[in-house]
Amino acid sequence: DLGFLAKVTKADLFSRLNQVAAGDFIMEKRILARALIRKNGHTIQHIGLNDFVLRNGESHRMLSATVKVNDHLVGNYKADGLIISTPTGSTAYSLSAGGPIVTPTVDSLVITPISAHTLTSRPLVVPADSRIVLVFPETDDSILFIADGQIHETLDPSCTVSITKSDYEINLIDFKDCDYFQTLRTKMGWGRRGEG
Repeated sequence: DLGFLAKVTKADLFSRLNQVAAGDFIMEKRILARALIRKNGHTIQHIGLNDFVLRNGESHRMLSATVKVNDHLVGNYKADGLIISTPTGSTAYSLSAGGPIVTPTVDSLVITPISAHTLTSRPLVVPADSRIVLVFPETDDSILFIADGQIHETLDPSCTVSITKSDYEINLIDFKDCDYFQTLRTKMGWGRRGEG
């Protein structure tokens, strides 16, 4: 029952369905992220609800990537990979890699390195209207691009990946008696003291 978006349990399924049928719910808007991949003279687009992950196509080697936000150099990352997530995705893979929890109403994107080679490579939250550009000048290896854990693209090091907030958004059904922080406490044990 860990799925963070799955707020309806088996026990309350029918009562929640009755609420939906009666119109007793609210719509919660969530942003989507868009990745444009410049590959062999063509542009490939992917849309993601949770995150985009980039890692070295050779699983035993680190990813080397240069990251810019709005044409300003953020840094040269050497890590097992990079996660670019939406607020929705901040409670998924990004959180497992040490990224922050970002509430859904915070219009932002999160850059989270996976097991970075240096201690100074920390997660970074940027405004959602930013343009995050990743290039790979210091690698000869293929790069694996993964959208929402489902779609995989193998890229060569000459590719450029540009990530922005999508023009699209998604509507999720929520209930007035549901509380984001209650979900954090219930699903993730947020704020709970250690046992024993």
